[in-house]
Amino acid sequence: MEQIPLLIDLIILLAVSVPVSIIFHYLKLPPVIGFLISGVIIGPYGGKLIHEVQTVELLAQIGVVLLLFSIGIESSITRMMKSKKSWLLGGGLQVFLTTGLVSIPLFFQNHPLPNSLLIGFLITLSSTAIILKLYSDYGITDSPQGNLSTGILLFQDLAVIPMLLSIQLLSKSSSSSLFLVIKTLITALLSATAIFLISYILAPKILKQVVRLNNREVFTLTIFLLCLGTAWLTSSFGLSLALGAFVAGLVISESEYSHQIIAEILPFKNVFNSIFFISVGMLFNLDFFLKNFLSIVGLSFVVFILKVSVLTFIILLLGSPLRIALMVALGLFQIGEFSFILLNEGRELGLLTFEAYQILLSAAFFTMLLTPILIKQASAISIFITKKIRYSEKSTSEAELRINKIKKHVIIVGYGLNGENLARVLKETGIPYLILEINSEKVDAAKKENHQVLYGDAAQYEVLKNLNISEAHTIVIAISDPLATRAVVKVAKELNPGIVVIVRTRYISEVEELYKLGANEVIPEEFETSIEIFSRVLKEHYVPTNLILNQVNIIRNKGYAMLRKPAEAGERLADLSKILVATITYSFLVTDDSPANGKTLGELDLRKKTEASVIAVIRNGRAITNPHADFNVSSGDILVILGSHAQLDSALKILN
Repeated sequence: MEQIPLLIDLIILLAVSVPVSIIFHYLKLPPVIGFLISGVIIGPYGGKLIHEVQTVELLAQIGVVLLLFSIGIESSITRMMKSKKSWLLGGGLQVFLTTGLVSIPLFFQNHPLPNSLLIGFLITLSSTAIILKLYSDYGITDSPQGNLSTGILLFQDLAVIPMLLSIQLLSKSSSSSLFLVIKTLITALLSATAIFLISYILAPKILKQVVRLNNREVFTLTIFLLCLGTAWLTSSFGLSLALGAFVAGLVISESEYSHQIIAEILPFKNVFNSIFFISVGMLFNLDFFLKNFLSIVGLSFVVFILKVSVLTFIILLLGSPLRIALMVALGLFQIGEFSFILLNEGRELGLLTFEAYQILLSAAFFTMLLTPILIKQASAISIFITKKIRYSEKSTSEAELRINKIKKHVIIVGYGLNGENLARVLKETGIPYLILEINSEKVDAAKKENHQVLYGDAAQYEVLKNLNISEAHTIVIAISDPLATRAVVKVAKELNPGIVVIVRTRYISEVEELYKLGANEVIPEEFETSIEIFSRVLKEHYVPTNLILNQVNIIRNKGYAMLRKPAEAGERLADLSKILVATITYSFLVTDDSPANGKTLGELDLRKKTEASVIAVIRNGRAITNPHADFNVSSGDILVILGSHAQLDSALKILN
């Protein structure tokens, strides 16, 4: 019987990683950590279950190529320009400051420049995979801290390419003259530019011709050809495979096919990326970790303090409140998955000793494992620190905050779509209101609309006090951060127990807790969307408008409790089923092009064909009841039809 060692290794790899990933799913932890631990279990320093380690690492390289290809596609130049403040300024400062604070001291301690830069780059990068997964799970991707974190992570991901390039060039030129270093760098940049321009010209034309074939298999193969071909081309110029893959993705990002391309490569990317993280885990030496535990924990603590300090400073510099700055910093403190790419590169180039490699790898592991815990507690920690140091926002002038004269007003927290519409209505009706917004750009937008808007964090006591909340009638919380929403409800009720609190939230699962905190009304977008959908479906099935409105009122009045208690849901929905099977009437206007125009009711024969009956005809404002079969239907007549919903649906298909 033929034995294929790689096939056996892949089966072992999957047999271990699948159950471990399932366990991590139920623990609500990112799969990346599960893959890393799977690698530890099966690797040469663990269970020694894998024999073809080099072949697995080769498959992992394909994962890196596909990962950077997809990042190139997702890093649309147009999209990047829209959020340039968070990713360009915030991300740029974070990368340069963190790298500098690590690399410069190491260089002055007689470490070679390539080695110093490599360690600086490793520590700078955070985990895009873990952060975005956790932010998505907690529903804070679109929150202020979510937007800022995503921007910084985007810049970090883009910075991986020049990081790899500089490490490769400096390591090769460390013993060369400055002239040769500059020459090599210029050659590399010209090569990368030439490859980008060639790809920019050829790739869209190739894709356009392939799409015309309307053949999915050929389309998928062409995508892989462009990705791997560009990667090979850059490699033949002495640059990295990763750079070529990123260039190919960036070129395609602006095409109309980018979304379909992402969908086509996603399964392959996920498989090979999983193998990459497992291969990194295989390099983790558990004995070394245990023997050097204190050193690794010490390094992890230094990384934590350094990155949290730098990130807090940068986010405050961008004009965000301390609470948001701390939440971003506590989320991005870890060493990320792209650091593993740099680690492997450094190991292959001989820039890292075995001890240095294992310490950095172990520190990355350790900080990744701590990330889910810290992100979960980030909101509570940031609020606690903010209260302790009595930090309050000073971006709004004292004159703007002296609003003690305003009473019985509405406080709108968040100037998104909901806040904007509410402010417009309140302004037109003359009801006093104040807008509180944490995003300086939205504050400027509200001021242009002549709204009374203030900048500040609604989760802070002092900010809400300055809005004269004790005299306010209502506070409407319309922000995308569920953690901050809960904090605002709690603070608002503490400062004014009698205030009416109306909260917009995204998911029904958040309703119960918000009511417990003191909210008077909670409006989940998910629920309201379902009401709009079923209303439109009922209209399509000719349910009378008054019955639809009645059902909407039933669900709105008792729906939240109904959805939280499934037993009640069955009883309530039973009422709807009775309505749907009931016999109703429907009025149909006969037009010139209607099949009924010029025919008799006998010729239409609706009763026999559909079981619906024409019980009256309205002609020239006069009702003709119980018309005979020889009644001739004319344009302008209104037929009053009696039947069930299904019968009416069939009748109207004939009449239309």
